[in-house]
Amino acid sequence: MTILYLAGISIIPILVALLFPKNKDFFQRHAVKGFGLGVYLMLVVLLLREAIEHSGFVNGSLLFACGLVISLLIGVVFKEFHHHHNDEEKAHSHNKSSIWRVLISDFFHNIVDGIAIIAGFAVNIGAGITSFLGILGHQTIQQAGQQVLLVENKIKPQKAIFISFMVSLSIFLSFLFKDNETLEIIFTALSAGIVAWKVAVDMMHAKWNKKMIVGFMIGAIILALILVLIPHEH
Repeated sequence: MTILYLAGISIIPILVALLFPKNKDFFQRHAVKGFGLGVYLMLVVLLLREAIEHSGFVNGSLLFACGLVISLLIGVVFKEFHHHHNDEEKAHSHNKSSIWRVLISDFFHNIVDGIAIIAGFAVNIGAGITSFLGILGHQTIQQAGQQVLLVENKIKPQKAIFISFMVSLSIFLSFLFKDNETLEIIFTALSAGIVAWKVAVDMMHAKWNKKMIVGFMIGAIILALILVLIPHEH
């Protein structure tokens, strides 16, 4: 039974993403870009808070810092900080590192969500369904934000959906770590740190205007409301 709920978390957000326009121009709109950033900034805040609550301020902060270091290393791998022959080559390497940051963070985060669902059903069916609904809500919004960020970084909309689906399958790895609370905390904090660097850089380089600010606030508020109204316990 639990495996069906995990499959739902993997598939339903992808089906919602399929409803997004396939025209790349849609993803270039200021409000849409702002929405994606808002979703991910709020996700970073919530993941970091969760890691600190479960491991303490010092350990949570250190693990978050490790996530930032991993994010920096991703940039080095794709020569983000090396000399480039032209602006196009530099932009290409930046796009690749940005994409990998989002996907690696999502990979770890999916495992944590899977552990939460398994733990919920281990208590009773009510707790399991509550965990499922809370995670489904934030995963659906997160998937929308991820679709925006991937397409913004030069991935075709259809390909972005396929890549996101493949990464979403990492939720089934939660069966391997379901009894290891330490790894759950580590994955949570690392996810926050890895994607935090990308969000911070994108926010600094964004061309902010009223539409982008409104989109940003809508994305952040929707994700926060979902997690407050339908919380899930790890």
